[in-house]
Amino acid sequence: MAVICEALSVVVRIDSIKQYLQGGIKNFINKVPNNTYCSDGDLTRVGFMAPDAVGKFIESLQSDGLQFNQMIDSKSEIREIDDIVVVDQIRGPTLECNWLEFGQLSLGENKVSACWLFEGERKGYGTHFSSTQMTLATPKNWSPSDLNFVDNSEIKDKLKYLRTEDGNDVYWDYDSKKEVFVASS
Repeated sequence: MAVICEALSVVVRIDSIKQYLQGGIKNFINKVPNNTYCSDGDLTRVGFMAPDAVGKFIESLQSDGLQFNQMIDSKSEIREIDDIVVVDQIRGPTLECNWLEFGQLSLGENKVSACWLFEGERKGYGTHFSSTQMTLATPKNWSPSDLNFVDNSEIKDKLKYLRTEDGNDVYWDYDSKKEVFVASS
Protein backbone atom coordinates (compact mmCIF):
# COMPACT_ATOMS: atom_id res chain seq x y z
CA MET A 1 0.00 0.00 0.00
CA ALA A 2 1.01 3.61 -0.58
CA VAL A 3 -0.42 7.11 -0.17
CA ILE A 4 -0.31 9.74 -2.88
CA CYS A 5 2.01 12.70 -2.28
CA GLU A 6 0.93 15.87 -4.04
CA ALA A 7 2.28 19.36 -3.36
CA LEU A 8 3.25 19.19 0.33
CA SER A 9 1.99 16.14 2.19
CA VAL A 10 1.93 15.64 5.94
CA VAL A 11 2.37 11.89 6.39
CA VAL A 12 1.71 10.29 9.76
CA ARG A 13 2.08 6.71 10.97
CA ILE A 14 -1.27 5.22 12.00
CA ASP A 15 0.34 3.22 14.81
CA SER A 16 1.64 6.52 16.24
CA ILE A 17 -1.79 8.13 16.02
CA LYS A 18 -3.31 5.20 17.92
CA GLN A 19 -0.56 5.13 20.55
CA TYR A 20 0.38 8.78 21.10
CA LEU A 21 -2.29 11.18 19.78
CA GLN A 22 -4.84 12.20 22.41
CA GLY A 23 -8.22 11.14 21.03
CA GLY A 24 -6.67 8.75 18.48
CA ILE A 25 -7.85 8.46 14.88
CA LYS A 26 -11.12 10.30 15.55
CA ASN A 27 -9.23 13.35 16.84
CA PHE A 28 -6.79 13.17 13.93
CA ILE A 29 -9.59 13.17 11.34
CA ASN A 30 -11.29 16.08 13.16
CA LYS A 31 -8.05 18.08 12.86
CA VAL A 32 -7.79 17.61 9.07
CA PRO A 33 -8.51 21.09 7.63
CA ASN A 34 -9.30 20.08 4.03
CA ASN A 35 -10.52 17.22 1.85
CA THR A 36 -7.12 15.72 0.98
CA TYR A 37 -7.01 13.03 3.67
CA CYS A 38 -6.31 9.46 2.64
CA SER A 39 -4.89 6.37 4.32
CA ASP A 40 -3.41 3.07 3.22
CA GLY A 41 -3.85 1.38 6.59
CA ASP A 42 -0.26 2.09 7.69
CA LEU A 43 0.00 5.81 6.91
CA THR A 44 -2.28 8.80 6.70
CA ARG A 45 -1.69 11.68 4.31
CA VAL A 46 -3.06 15.23 4.29
CA GLY A 47 -2.04 17.59 1.47
CA PHE A 48 -1.30 21.29 1.53
CA MET A 49 -0.26 23.93 -0.97
CA ALA A 50 1.39 26.37 1.45
CA PRO A 51 4.15 25.75 4.02
CA ASP A 52 2.38 27.90 6.64
CA ALA A 53 -0.65 25.62 6.53
CA VAL A 54 1.64 22.59 6.92
CA GLY A 55 3.19 24.17 10.00
CA LYS A 56 -0.17 24.94 11.61
CA PHE A 57 -1.41 21.39 11.06
CA ILE A 58 1.77 19.84 12.47
CA GLU A 59 1.63 22.15 15.51
CA SER A 60 -1.93 20.98 16.22
CA LEU A 61 -0.78 17.34 16.04
CA GLN A 62 2.24 18.02 18.27
CA SER A 63 0.06 19.76 20.86
CA ASP A 64 -1.90 16.50 21.20
CA GLY A 65 1.12 14.21 21.51
CA LEU A 66 2.70 13.42 18.15
CA GLN A 67 6.40 13.98 17.52
CA PHE A 68 7.90 15.84 14.56
CA ASN A 69 11.56 16.65 13.94
CA GLN A 70 12.82 15.30 17.26
CA MET A 71 16.16 17.06 16.80
CA ILE A 72 14.45 20.44 17.23
CA ASP A 73 11.43 19.60 19.39
CA SER A 74 12.98 18.65 22.72
CA LYS A 75 10.25 20.12 24.94
CA SER A 76 8.91 16.67 25.77
CA GLU A 77 10.18 13.11 26.02
CA ILE A 78 11.86 12.19 22.74
CA ARG A 79 10.91 8.87 21.20
CA GLU A 80 13.21 6.91 18.90
CA ILE A 81 11.34 7.86 15.71
CA ASP A 82 9.24 10.79 14.58
CA ASP A 83 5.54 10.16 14.00
CA ILE A 84 5.23 12.79 11.25
CA VAL A 85 7.15 13.54 8.07
CA VAL A 86 6.56 16.22 5.44
CA VAL A 87 6.89 14.97 1.87
CA ASP A 88 7.47 17.29 -1.09
CA GLN A 89 5.91 16.00 -4.31
CA ILE A 90 9.13 16.59 -6.27
CA ARG A 91 11.92 16.09 -3.72
CA GLY A 92 10.45 13.52 -1.31
CA PRO A 93 10.77 13.68 2.49
CA THR A 94 11.98 17.07 3.69
CA LEU A 95 13.85 15.44 6.60
CA GLU A 96 15.55 12.07 6.90
CA CYS A 97 13.01 9.38 7.74
CA ASN A 98 14.06 5.75 8.18
CA TRP A 99 10.53 4.30 8.06
CA LEU A 100 9.37 5.84 4.79
CA GLU A 101 10.05 5.17 1.12
CA PHE A 102 9.21 7.67 -1.62
CA GLY A 103 9.04 7.26 -5.36
CA GLN A 104 7.22 7.82 -8.62
CA LEU A 105 4.58 5.20 -9.45
CA SER A 106 2.99 4.65 -12.85
CA LEU A 107 -0.73 5.28 -12.92
CA GLY A 108 -1.94 4.69 -16.45
CA GLU A 109 -0.19 7.23 -18.66
CA ASN A 110 0.78 9.36 -15.65
CA LYS A 111 3.40 9.11 -12.96
CA VAL A 112 2.42 10.08 -9.44
CA SER A 113 4.51 10.70 -6.35
CA ALA A 114 3.76 8.35 -3.50
CA CYS A 115 5.20 7.11 -0.23
CA TRP A 116 4.79 3.97 1.78
CA LEU A 117 5.83 2.48 5.10
CA PHE A 118 9.02 0.43 4.79
CA GLU A 119 10.77 -0.90 7.84
CA GLY A 120 12.57 -3.82 6.22
CA GLU A 121 16.26 -4.26 5.57
CA ARG A 122 17.62 -1.81 3.03
CA LYS A 123 20.10 -3.34 0.63
CA GLY A 124 22.09 -0.76 -1.27
CA TYR A 125 20.72 2.42 -2.77
CA GLY A 126 17.43 2.96 -4.55
CA THR A 127 13.79 2.55 -3.71
CA HIS A 128 12.73 -0.36 -1.51
CA PHE A 129 9.42 -2.20 -1.77
CA SER A 130 7.83 -4.75 0.56
CA SER A 131 5.99 -6.47 -2.29
CA THR A 132 5.77 -6.54 -6.07
CA GLN A 133 2.28 -4.99 -6.13
CA MET A 134 1.29 -1.58 -4.84
CA THR A 135 -2.17 -0.16 -4.17
CA LEU A 136 -2.39 3.64 -4.09
CA ALA A 137 -4.59 5.43 -1.54
CA THR A 138 -5.91 8.79 -2.75
CA PRO A 139 -8.36 11.34 -1.35
CA LYS A 140 -12.05 10.74 -1.99
CA ASN A 141 -13.08 11.93 -5.49
CA TRP A 142 -9.43 12.29 -6.62
CA SER A 143 -8.57 11.53 -10.24
CA PRO A 144 -5.33 11.58 -12.26
CA SER A 145 -6.62 14.66 -14.11
CA ASP A 146 -6.13 16.55 -10.82
CA LEU A 147 -2.34 16.27 -11.16
CA ASN A 148 -0.76 19.71 -11.35
CA PHE A 149 2.28 21.02 -9.51
CA VAL A 150 4.20 24.20 -10.18
CA ASP A 151 7.56 24.75 -8.50
CA ASN A 152 7.92 28.15 -6.78
CA SER A 153 10.63 29.15 -9.26
CA GLU A 154 8.19 28.65 -12.17
CA ILE A 155 5.13 30.42 -10.80
CA LYS A 156 5.68 33.70 -12.65
CA ASP A 157 6.11 31.86 -15.98
CA LYS A 158 3.25 29.36 -15.60
CA LEU A 159 0.59 31.12 -13.52
CA LYS A 160 -1.14 34.49 -13.63
CA TYR A 161 -2.70 35.82 -10.42
CA LEU A 162 -6.42 36.57 -10.82
CA ARG A 163 -7.95 37.16 -7.37
CA THR A 164 -8.33 35.96 -3.79
CA GLU A 165 -11.49 34.01 -3.04
CA ASP A 166 -12.55 32.13 0.12
CA GLY A 167 -9.03 32.12 1.59
CA ASN A 168 -7.37 30.93 -1.63
CA ASP A 169 -5.39 32.79 -4.26
CA VAL A 170 -6.79 32.02 -7.70
CA TYR A 171 -4.41 31.80 -10.66
CA TRP A 172 -4.75 31.10 -14.36
CA ASP A 173 -2.59 28.12 -15.34
CA TYR A 174 -1.26 28.75 -18.86
CA ASP A 175 -0.50 25.04 -19.45
CA SER A 176 -3.82 23.50 -18.39
CA LYS A 177 -5.84 26.58 -19.43
CA LYS A 178 -7.88 26.54 -16.23
CA GLU A 179 -8.02 28.23 -12.86
CA VAL A 180 -5.97 26.77 -10.01
CA PHE A 181 -6.26 27.53 -6.32
CA VAL A 182 -3.48 28.10 -3.81
CA ALA A 183 -4.08 28.61 -0.10
CA SER A 184 -3.42 32.24 0.84
CA SER A 185 -0.64 32.76 3.36
